[in-house]
Amino acid sequence: MAESSAPPEPNQLPDQDPSPLVRPDAVLRWLKEGHERFLDGHSIHPHTTRERMRAVVEGQHPLAAVLGCADSRVPVELLFDSGFGDLFVVRNAGTMSTTAAIASLEYAVGHLDVSLVVVLGHEACGAVSAALNPQLLLTPSLSQVVGQLRMELLQYGEHLSLEESCRRHTLSAAANLVHSSVLLTDRVRAGHLAVVAGYYDLHSSAIDWMGHVEPIGYPGPAQASISRQR
Repeated sequence: MAESSAPPEPNQLPDQDPSPLVRPDAVLRWLKEGHERFLDGHSIHPHTTRERMRAVVEGQHPLAAVLGCADSRVPVELLFDSGFGDLFVVRNAGTMSTTAAIASLEYAVGHLDVSLVVVLGHEACGAVSAALNPQLLLTPSLSQVVGQLRMELLQYGEHLSLEESCRRHTLSAAANLVHSSVLLTDRVRAGHLAVVAGYYDLHSSAIDWMGHVEPIGYPGPAQASISRQR
């Protein structure tokens, strides 16, 4: 288990090279340490006092951003044992890389100097389940989201399990973030930003880190691949 210690102060990683080229990996290690504390039942719940809340009133300096699902069973700050001002979190039904989600993350990267974006999918996602069940009656807004998911999953075939569909969608959402944003693509290519896909298991609370998004090809239609090597 990682040593139990409070997260660093805003945008500071103690004992780490401050170079932008190593910062994304340092932030990812910090997130993984927080999650290890959570898994081991040793969460220290840092930065959750009223003093901390008042300290970040004048400005925010999160270390990482997370695109996650709105599902109430996936409380992002708790999973990473973090508190006020530590994470910039964007959540919606199905962990979708919508225009609003991309714009929010561009703000985090471009204006708040966030160097790591985690796309956190999860087991038994209700939106993905709905996409696999075309007989469901949905509201117009839900139908739009679920329809987008259904079209995305069709490229992988018509007989995927819910588990495989949730995993494929997580990887797809991470790739879509990068190749839908010139800002994110350029930051990743320069080594100043990492976009990482993770998959949360509701039963074990573990996160399967599925890899970094690596842009391919420039210029032209943006593409991306997932690499587990970094």
